[in-house]
Amino acid sequence: MHECLLCKRDMKVSNNVFGNGCVRNIYSLLDLKMPRQVKLREETLYKNIMTLNNINSINKNQKIWLTDRYLTYQYLNRIPYGNYNSIKKQINNDIQNINQIKKDEEPKSAKNMSLKQAYDLYKKVTKFQGVIDKISKGNFADEDSIKTIITSLSFIFNMGKNKKQYEKNTFKAMQYAFWQTVIETGGRYAEFPISAEFLQHSLEENPDDLVITEGKVVQEILEDESFKSNINNIVKKYGKECDEFIFDSLQDKSFPMNFNDKDLYFAIHSADLYINGKKINDKWNLEIKLHDKYDYSQPKLPSQYYNDTSSVAKSLLSSTLYNLASFSVYSGVMKEYDIDIKFSIEGFEVI
Repeated sequence: MHECLLCKRDMKVSNNVFGNGCVRNIYSLLDLKMPRQVKLREETLYKNIMTLNNINSINKNQKIWLTDRYLTYQYLNRIPYGNYNSIKKQINNDIQNINQIKKDEEPKSAKNMSLKQAYDLYKKVTKFQGVIDKISKGNFADEDSIKTIITSLSFIFNMGKNKKQYEKNTFKAMQYAFWQTVIETGGRYAEFPISAEFLQHSLEENPDDLVITEGKVVQEILEDESFKSNINNIVKKYGKECDEFIFDSLQDKSFPMNFNDKDLYFAIHSADLYINGKKINDKWNLEIKLHDKYDYSQPKLPSQYYNDTSSVAKSLLSSTLYNLASFSVYSGVMKEYDIDIKFSIEGFEVI
């Protein structure tokens, strides 16, 4: 079997080093003028690459390796994620000493980074950047379009298949870029400003635990209908025939802490609730604490997460982002931290 040097596909009857499609792609990549005659294309490519590297006289095997190493360098140089400085330095050294490569040898850098590996990474990065552009523009026409977009990104989260360290570093950097795009577009498309803020904090190198006592998060919680209903039911049960009570959701799980507001639902995953209530003149003063661990340890289905019946697309997007985040925590792109939200309600009346 005779394989194309770039894509490794079987070229069957061809004796060339590159397939016709790959040759055209290479000329386009290097912005070179391609000869019309097919039989002249490879030799002209060799000559052009020799000229670009100020190399005059080398044998056929060395020409092929020069082309291999030069193209590998060019593909890596077009990948903005990860750090390839070390391998590019090795490749450049091999290029400068290409006339020392013997017939049955290969450059040292080829053992660390083959042309096929660099080419495949380049293609994945190109695909990734196209998807990121769609996300940035909020191009989610329907449920199927979101499925397609999210599925096309799954490769950057599957670290198990990317066992080489340079691949891991690249895909971790791409995950980081993906989450930055989610943060930038979240407020505009999905209207999740609190979620975006918490997500941004998780991307820091060593995020501190958050203690929140005022501001937008507290205000949104106080206005949330599900939260208000929950508090009312708790006070009704625990404040019956007494002037003071303590409620701890770790001890009583019959009042799960959920939110109607989709931003809160997405930001605060499964908070523990603590209430210290004191009755004064038939009204309640409540000291409230919510504790949540910002993590994504348990993958969820759309029906288990934010189920927006008016927008299946948003429901699917939310659960899918949650599940992708669990992979980012595992790979160390996102970091876990604790969130404590503390505030008071004075003069609360049971309905």
